[in-house]
Amino acid sequence: MKKQIIFLVLLFVQAVSYAQPRFDSSLFKPAKPRTSGPVEVVYNAKDKDLEFSDAINAACFLFEDFSWRQISLPMQKNAAGLWTVILPVKSTTAFIAVKFYQGDFDHPDVTDNNQDRGYAVALSDAKGKAVPGAYLGEAAFQQPEIAGGGIFSYYNTQPAAMPADYMKSLADKEFALSGKQHLRYFQSFMNLQKLALGDAFPAYAQKLITQQLQRKDLSDEVLGQLYSFASSRLKDTEVIQLIEKRVNTDYPSGATARFIAYSNTMSGNPSNAEIITSYEKFLQRFPVQQWRQRPNAQGFIYYAIYRGLGSAYFETKQLDKFAKLYDDLDFRTGNELMRWNIMRAYMFKMVGKDSLYQVSEAILPKMIARRGDNSYKDDFDRQAQADSNVVKNLDDRLFTHISLLNDLKKYAEARKYFLLLSEDGKYSNADLNEINLQVLEGLNDEKQILPLLEMSARYNAMTPRMFDKLKSIYLKGHPNDESGYQAYLAGLKSDEQKAAMQAYVDHNWVNHPMPDFRLETAEGLFITPEDWKDKIVVVDFWATWCRPCIMAFPGMQLLVDKYAQDKEVAIYMLGTMQTGNYKDKSVNYVRGEGFRFNLLHDSVNPKTNEQDLLFKQLVPLFGDSSIPRKIIVKNGRVRYCSGGYSGSPSKLMDELSLAIEILKNEK
Repeated sequence: MKKQIIFLVLLFVQAVSYAQPRFDSSLFKPAKPRTSGPVEVVYNAKDKDLEFSDAINAACFLFEDFSWRQISLPMQKNAAGLWTVILPVKSTTAFIAVKFYQGDFDHPDVTDNNQDRGYAVALSDAKGKAVPGAYLGEAAFQQPEIAGGGIFSYYNTQPAAMPADYMKSLADKEFALSGKQHLRYFQSFMNLQKLALGDAFPAYAQKLITQQLQRKDLSDEVLGQLYSFASSRLKDTEVIQLIEKRVNTDYPSGATARFIAYSNTMSGNPSNAEIITSYEKFLQRFPVQQWRQRPNAQGFIYYAIYRGLGSAYFETKQLDKFAKLYDDLDFRTGNELMRWNIMRAYMFKMVGKDSLYQVSEAILPKMIARRGDNSYKDDFDRQAQADSNVVKNLDDRLFTHISLLNDLKKYAEARKYFLLLSEDGKYSNADLNEINLQVLEGLNDEKQILPLLEMSARYNAMTPRMFDKLKSIYLKGHPNDESGYQAYLAGLKSDEQKAAMQAYVDHNWVNHPMPDFRLETAEGLFITPEDWKDKIVVVDFWATWCRPCIMAFPGMQLLVDKYAQDKEVAIYMLGTMQTGNYKDKSVNYVRGEGFRFNLLHDSVNPKTNEQDLLFKQLVPLFGDSSIPRKIIVKNGRVRYCSGGYSGSPSKLMDELSLAIEILKNEK
């Protein structure tokens, strides 16, 4: 009997301890802080990870107006060796949590958050009464999913769940304290109630929302909260319909009605005809101009609506309607529509070039006119990032249009748009540089060709034909004396480009054993490691299905031509991870495009029957199985490894040439 009593007492003590907050409040002065005065934080770092720090900061998380705000303050060390900071509070500050750290907040050297239990305290008002939000803040601090916000960054790991009875007591206290205004923090309050009530929550939520809908003074914002919760969390059709009816009666043109109408357009898997009908009706009821007069956080709705409608118009060849949309589009939305439709149609030849030109020419001036509308500002932390993004995207859209104009031999128009490119955009893309060369040749503008070629060389964005053209111009000016050509060419490259290339190559050095191999050539012969003895061997892993691999071919041809007479260097294009008759595919493609490569075929793995035996053995070195992938082999070891393609043939040639020459000069 005595043992049973002791056991029950222990259970009771345990239950009581579980029903207590896990955070430490002893660091705050006064012990029961009020909003009527500042709150002092006093931190003793002795025996903690920050004990020997000479600079400690306090990351303060304040629950105010039912949401989290975070600030960081430097602390001062007093004569007693304690670290202190005064934290100013507002009348609405209901709860405070503090984490201590050294260094940068985002990447601190050391932190102390009481081993994820927390340092925190609730506040009272000037009369000693709890501030509205105090109990919700206490709950949300220990279960961040309740109110979200920046409080997630307080913890190192996801906090363990608190007992339901404890959470229920906080919910009850908060409702008693601020129940009359609980619609101000409805989502957080309902998250707390869900944790507290468990399986009983749906019935509670249905009853509470139904009761609220009886009130006559509900604002559009409050109805929006009710709808959002009912549709995304409660998913009760009856309750959703009740809210929709109230919204359409009281605020038929409001933000909540707009969101409901948008949500209803997104259901199912509609056809293009259904998308067009649905989205056109939406825009008739909720014109974008109306939203722009009183903008809120619903800009995403118009972005999605116009993207969907524009793509549906384009796919159904209603190109006039597609172009007409640009009367209403901001730069961000118009850019995405042009990228997804115009650029894709040009690349994959989905629309005739004459028709594509008509629509592209109609919309591009509108894009240019709206490049300063700041429509990307919410996508970036800093204005400079948003501005840079606009420049890059406009350059990309101009690239597509200039390419189209060049194909149609509309050289004067193409040159006009070329001059609208940013300074980097004019010369940093090798493919665009070659197009501009063709445009200048089409215009017979010989005076501009040499400056274009020299600037392209400075940006290290040259194609094989551009090198040929530059060399011919040089020889014409130096009566067929090419002795100084290489020095002239090297002098065109900027010091910044040279330094960046050296840093890139230095980053890609490796020292990895080359697996044994037996690889078949295009002629049906075989090579083994013995054939590479005393050579520096460049291997380009590629496949016919890999577009970046194919795009890198001109750069690899430049490299092959450069080392064609060098007996110390061998260059191979090794097809891998292909299917079907991969040998004929590779050979026919390369020869059909006029490239002069030494071709190899990767061996078939007998265990998987996949054509990737050598490549897969090198994946531990690569870190992934993506291609294109270049390696350089010397004395049976892989010494250099780089992946991807920058888009510049000359840059690829320079990269591999630099690595080759460094390896050649090794002792």
